Amino acid sequence: MFELIDNILNSIDYVLNTSKKRHIVGGVLLSASALLGGLALTIMTIRSEEKNEEYI
Repeated sequence: MFELIDNILNSIDYVLNTSKKRHIVGGVLLSASALLGGLALTIMTIRSEEKNEEYI
């Protein structure tokens, strides 16, 4: 089990060995986070509108 985790961490370290690659991956992760956050907010507002329509 620990060997698997060690291999994964070594692979990530190898892939992100330069600051340019780290900045690119960080930007991609931030973009994905913003996208998923926006989707979650949209779904929450749609559901609350549906609940309000049920009471009318």
